[in-house]
Amino acid sequence: MTTVNDFTDILRIIREQPEWGDALRSALLSQKLLELPERFAEFTEASNKRFAALEGDVAELKAGQARLEGSVSRLEGRIGNSRGTEYEIKVGKSIATTIGRHLDLLRVRILKSYQIPENAAFRDLMDIAQEQAAITIEEREDFDNIDLVLRGRSTNQSTVYVALEVSLTAGDHDVNRAADRAEILGRATGETTLAAVVSANWDAPRQQLAGERGVAVVTKPEE
Repeated sequence: MTTVNDFTDILRIIREQPEWGDALRSALLSQKLLELPERFAEFTEASNKRFAALEGDVAELKAGQARLEGSVSRLEGRIGNSRGTEYEIKVGKSIATTIGRHLDLLRVRILKSYQIPENAAFRDLMDIAQEQAAITIEEREDFDNIDLVLRGRSTNQSTVYVALEVSLTAGDHDVNRAADRAEILGRATGETTLAAVVSANWDAPRQQLAGERGVAVVTKPEE
């Protein structure tokens, strides 16, 4: 027979005989309290499932937002390209007059542009420059992407070529392309060559870069 003299004996008996502990808990605690661990485990499992489902919904929402932003970006890009193309066309219609006025040139003629066929004599000139190694094949290929090439005469009647880029909003790449292609054109022709960028929107950094690279800044508002 088990004798209980004090609380220490109770603790010893519970450790030695777990079923006594279960019986004691049943006697001291309500059924709801006894079921609390099991219910907490069930609650935890259900919560984890809900959080997992919520994370899936959030991930799907983010993916949808990314797709929407991508569509908006592409749409903005197409609108921007359309405006840029329209601007280039409008500029091209009066480019000879515009460049003549800004660069103080006379008898300005377009030799190459995105609107008219390339002048045959100018194409021959570039071919000869490549054949004679005045310019490389790679430089010729890059130069062929130029927006416009013009030729005019200075006030002292010397021939002047102009390597021109057109952009609705001037960027570093526009300035650098104009400068680099003017250098190629100068070697190919052996004549004085100017670089210029026509744009409706110039900011201070781009104007500074143009000054550093010897590129003429021509501002022509978007109509």
